[in-house]
Amino acid sequence: MKKTALIFAAIFALSVNTKAEKIKLIIDAAHGGTDAGAKSTNGDKESDLCMQFANALKNEASKKNIDVVMVRTADEYKALSERNNFKPEAGVKSLYISFHMNAEDSKTARGAVIQYNSKAKDAAATRVVAEKLQSSFNRLNDMGTVINENCKAMVIKSSEIPAIIIEPGYVSNQQDLRRLKDKGIQQEMAMLIVKDIME
Repeated sequence: MKKTALIFAAIFALSVNTKAEKIKLIIDAAHGGTDAGAKSTNGDKESDLCMQFANALKNEASKKNIDVVMVRTADEYKALSERNNFKPEAGVKSLYISFHMNAEDSKTARGAVIQYNSKAKDAAATRVVAEKLQSSFNRLNDMGTVINENCKAMVIKSSEIPAIIIEPGYVSNQQDLRRLKDKGIQQEMAMLIVKDIME
């Protein structure tokens, strides 16, 4: 009798844990199609780099059985209304991540930036994710990672689920650009994101 009770308790704990860990990740590769975004002096397009980072994240998340939704899967333009119209779901931990690349007239600006809106819905939960990512990304660059909590982008500001923008580096800086194009860096960043959102 005692052994049976322990088995039922273990099954119950496993079912509760599985339900609590259900994660849905919406991945937005910014720009696309007629909107190439920023370009490097070599002609590298922001839209292409965003897609590469988005695909790397999709691949890593799928390995952990995370439910993945890609806003775009090809070089196509998506209207603002199509980029983030996702709603909260009961029993699902949802997170919207939009990849962008930075660019400045100054060729010396470098480093990663994470953006969210501190007045958006579920901002407290979003901040926790942003701070985890900041700590993790600092292992990948020597310039540190900046958090901007006053993001004005509508896909973030008006989001009904926790939402962040990740800018892994500057296409206007040659050192950053080399790292942005590195498949190993893309995969490593994806692995760090998956680890952080699963904790």
